[in-house]
Amino acid sequence: MPHVNYVEFTSGDPEEATAFYRGVFGWDPQPWGAEDYFLATHGDEPGIDTGFTSSQDGQPLTVATITVDDLAGYMAKVIVAGGDIVVPRFTIPGVGFACYFTDPTGMIVGLHQPDPEAA
Repeated sequence: MPHVNYVEFTSGDPEEATAFYRGVFGWDPQPWGAEDYFLATHGDEPGIDTGFTSSQDGQPLTVATITVDDLAGYMAKVIVAGGDIVVPRFTIPGVGFACYFTDPTGMIVGLHQPDPEAA
């Protein structure tokens, strides 16, 4: 069953954002992948991992990501249901594949298909 597995916080200053969440919640965001990307894992505690990165327009935005077993199939379902693919399929090395879409109300959501080779 598709489920939310990840949330991404984008802002004009990801380092300031990570310092805030570190101070308030004790999270430990670490550099991951790109130069301006930080990852706070939930470890053994309940929850989902959280990514911090720069927003393209400098405005803050939170994006939930839904794990699916067939990225292309769900991308097609998004289009048929009136959504738009706003970031086409891309690869996250060692993790899987993803895209971003907007629903008919304009909300941005991510889709993620794990790479079976990475499991």
